[in-house]
Amino acid sequence: MKRIRIYTDGGCDKNPGGVGAWAVRLLDGDQAVERSGSAEKTTNNRMELTAAIRALELLKDHLPSGQAAEVEVLTDSQYLAFGMNEWIIKWQLHNWRLKDGSPVKNADLWKHLLEMNNSAGCRLKWVWVQGHAGDPNNLRVDRLVQEAIEKQRRAALAPASEVQADQLQPPQVKLLKRDKMPIGVNLFRKSSPDRFQVSWEHLQKLIEDLLRVQREGEEGKAS
Repeated sequence: MKRIRIYTDGGCDKNPGGVGAWAVRLLDGDQAVERSGSAEKTTNNRMELTAAIRALELLKDHLPSGQAAEVEVLTDSQYLAFGMNEWIIKWQLHNWRLKDGSPVKNADLWKHLLEMNNSAGCRLKWVWVQGHAGDPNNLRVDRLVQEAIEKQRRAALAPASEVQADQLQPPQVKLLKRDKMPIGVNLFRKSSPDRFQVSWEHLQKLIEDLLRVQREGEEGKAS
């Protein structure tokens, strides 16, 4: 059975409310796949959870549909590891409330992560590792987080023209399949963690709308 390890990390330059980032490194034999991204006005814990969500998204893209695998998700966040291994079951039983009745923090991300965990289609194990203890993969995702934070800082200071130029780059398109059948497409930019998914049923309507807008734009240029 295929064995995969995924290292995750997240953090902020100022907690809470600072510039944050997340990073993922998936190891499948000799193959390594990395992803990272950033966010503003966030927290360390939200970035750790976002990293875990992005890890399972990457795993879904990486594994052929239906292929069995044993997957370890390794994190130096006790918040994430204890949350997935122990706390989340209690939170569900108590309708996402703590013992004192207060709501679970970051419940939106926990619920999303739990849904992805349960639908992953493979055996997942959440493992805590000591941070900054010499593990090269743990150190690598930590460095990716710091680089993403610095990139976000530079973008905030960049002239508006530079930011607009990046935003005007055409999105990339990836076909989504399930059991070898097309189910939709993902639209994304490499510079952004955000993805926009269009179902196969709605894809034709989107194409028609894009062609209509293009015609209107060409007519406007000609007038």
